[in-house]
Amino acid sequence: MNNISKWLLEGNNMAYAMAVFIGFFIILYFLYNGMSFWILKERYHGIRFTTKNIAYITMFTAINVSVTVVISLTIPVTVFPPIRIAFEGVMVKITGFIFGPIIGVLVALITEVLVMIFVPSFIHPAFIIVIICYGFIAGIGSSFLRLGKGYNWVPVLLINLFLIVFAAFMVFVIDAYPDGQKITVLSFQVDKETYKWIFLGSIIACLGTFWIIYLVLLFKGQMKILHVLLPIILFATASEYLVTAVISAWGDAGFLGIPSEGGYTAMFIGRLIQAPLKIIFNSAILFLTYKAVAPLIKRDR
Repeated sequence: MNNISKWLLEGNNMAYAMAVFIGFFIILYFLYNGMSFWILKERYHGIRFTTKNIAYITMFTAINVSVTVVISLTIPVTVFPPIRIAFEGVMVKITGFIFGPIIGVLVALITEVLVMIFVPSFIHPAFIIVIICYGFIAGIGSSFLRLGKGYNWVPVLLINLFLIVFAAFMVFVIDAYPDGQKITVLSFQVDKETYKWIFLGSIIACLGTFWIIYLVLLFKGQMKILHVLLPIILFATASEYLVTAVISAWGDAGFLGIPSEGGYTAMFIGRLIQAPLKIIFNSAILFLTYKAVAPLIKRDR
């Protein structure tokens, strides 16, 4: 087990492992839906590629690409992949949240390919994987929106469970690293206890902020807002830690030309520190965008 922990903390291995982990579930979900459609036929309640749905998919893809291209031309710094993905990811997440994981993945892939054609920039597999994962995880989050207003406790439970399990896993990995052996961060050597508390500080800040927002809205009786906001916070949290922090750090190191030995860890720590604020910001933007867009969409499911 120590060898596995040490392997995960070396180079970009944690990003590779997470990409394979999420990729496995994406493939599994596609196979499950394909078999359900083939076996259940008329009783199948998943996504159907009707003319209306294809029109919506085309519309959202066009919006995603045009918005990203316009922003990149207006604000040149946005051609840098770490910044571009942040803008591009908003509409991809909204698409996945409205239409589900399959459409989220397809729109993400098409959008990324077209954006790379119209906005020449640094190309790295990590950023392609990131945008696809955004669409998939947001699509999974939409399942909790359809549970109904009486089940707000489900996303609350899952948000807390996700953060606690992810924190416990990372602490276990870091603790299993050999005692006395420093973890390289760029040209610095970081003690594993320091690394662990940076990570735990991010999780504690995220949990504390979530409970403040949740209790304030609960005491104000804003149940309708919570019904939409809680699933958004759930997938925004999962996306930020599993995808943006773990996988994007790999792309960040490659983009900046930093060697994988120490470069990935530095980018990962930076992403962890930003995570709580980015979750709040993304949740607010996604909530407002969803409330504006959702009433215009008549879904065929």
